[in-house]
Amino acid sequence: MVVSPTSSLLTQAVLQTFQQTQKSETSKKIHESLKRRQLAEKAKKIFRERDEREREFVAQYGHARPPLAIKAFGDKMMVAIGGGLYQQTREGIYTFLDAIHDHALHFFGEPMLEAEERKPLNERHPALQWMAAYVENHNKVIASDNVGLKTSQIGAGAAWYRFAYDLYTIRDNAKLEAELKRRLINADEFQGARHELWVAALSVAAGFTLEFEDESNNSTKHPEFVGTNKFSGIRIAVEAKSRRRKSAYGYMGGKDIQPGEIVDIRQLVVDAFTKKNDLPLYVFVDVNLPSADTETYQRWLDEIDQTMADLAQEGYADPAPANVVFFSNDPSHYLRDEQIGKPQDCLWIKPFEATNPATPHPEINDVASLYMNAWRQRAVPPIDFPNLD
Repeated sequence: MVVSPTSSLLTQAVLQTFQQTQKSETSKKIHESLKRRQLAEKAKKIFRERDEREREFVAQYGHARPPLAIKAFGDKMMVAIGGGLYQQTREGIYTFLDAIHDHALHFFGEPMLEAEERKPLNERHPALQWMAAYVENHNKVIASDNVGLKTSQIGAGAAWYRFAYDLYTIRDNAKLEAELKRRLINADEFQGARHELWVAALSVAAGFTLEFEDESNNSTKHPEFVGTNKFSGIRIAVEAKSRRRKSAYGYMGGKDIQPGEIVDIRQLVVDAFTKKNDLPLYVFVDVNLPSADTETYQRWLDEIDQTMADLAQEGYADPAPANVVFFSNDPSHYLRDEQIGKPQDCLWIKPFEATNPATPHPEINDVASLYMNAWRQRAVPPIDFPNLD
């Protein structure tokens, strides 16, 4: 067959166009593949950085879920707490401390806030006394242009924000039982409920999910709640006790003894030992003492040591009903209107770990260490929302 020159040139042109198209499509595929790979690497980097920031948050504040907030409706913040959304109502900068303050006010509700505000300060609910005293002091500091952090540190602020932080943590990480909420709102029952709330928040920070016991079941003496470690699955029972003292938390009953003269926590420990369960038991006793100098503080520790030694001699150590008993103290509510920050105002905790507990210590986790670490992490709430994006 004879191929004309014109036909040959046409064939060459078609082949050249086809080859160029192939090269173009191959180049496009390579470019798209490279772009996908770059996007994947960028996404991995973002996720790695986010995971690192979350690990840093956990290392600083424990295993409570990091606060979640976004800007909406202009510059107003929307904060997620316990399955609900709370919108910023005030103008200006809105921090995490502002959010937990507003959430705590929302917890009490407007009718109760208005009713309490009509009462003299010393007759109000203890938590609302702290809030009012803190706000009044804070406003004075702002008005005087003296906004140094230490100037505004009074006991009421520490007590109020620690309560608000614990309340936020439980609302955001566990179901706040109706009975606990009722007791927190009731001024006469607030002290015990406040301590239970603190222990629950501490347990969340230590890595436990919570299952509150049925408070209406009076047939047996059961602990406050059962905790399940999120990482190992071990289960523990937790009991909370708080020592009532005349004039503290508005309590006017009891012995006419100045708070701090004696610790007197023997009966609380014995009561905790009677709780029936088949799990390792961890007891938290709030000694509810004021701030003190070094000599007084040492005297209290010596009394606690002697009490635990006496109980051991009486048979409470072999076997011991509780795996660990923690004695703790936060004196801030005694210092409502006073500036804090001195060494004698500090929080403290003292654990007693049983050598021979009735229920063996968990083999997987050192629960005492988990709680001690969480206690250090919970001392001060975050000021701002963490940047996890």
